[in-house]
Amino acid sequence: MANDSTPSQSQLQTHFKAALGSWASGVAIVAAHDAGLAEGTTVSSFTSLSLDPPLVLVCLAPSARVVGTIRRSNRFTVSVLAADQEPASRHFAARGRDPQAGFGPIPAARAPDGQPVVAGAAAYLACALEAVIPQGDHHIFIGRVEHAAADEARPPLLYFRRGYRQVTGS
Repeated sequence: MANDSTPSQSQLQTHFKAALGSWASGVAIVAAHDAGLAEGTTVSSFTSLSLDPPLVLVCLAPSARVVGTIRRSNRFTVSVLAADQEPASRHFAARGRDPQAGFGPIPAARAPDGQPVVAGAAAYLACALEAVIPQGDHHIFIGRVEHAAADEARPPLLYFRRGYRQVTGS
């Protein structure tokens, strides 16, 4: 039994979420295309891993539908959303969406390898799946970046303390 200074598991999870909510992060869409259908999900757990070779990682729940699409295609893209693309984040965060040939109401474009990206994103990376590492209640997907582009005129969309934010100031 825990003593008075040791939080219960549910208390720890609540404090853990609050602490991580204090870390401002970018917002991205991880997507893949297979058998004529595109699938994507909103993520904030995305980061660079290596410059040489160019690697990124993203953490996904194994139950996310995009996981199967990534595993079948062995490819994925990461679209770094721009400040005015909150609707795209909300669309891909919604549960129960059906896979579609495109992104539904969200304008899509294609990376050079044919994988889908969010049109007008601040940046995108097209990746070949390098490894999947199960860890905790998520899997770490490592991608070898084969194509990347950025529009430096497009400021990023941020997520901080359960709300969308934008970069302000100079």
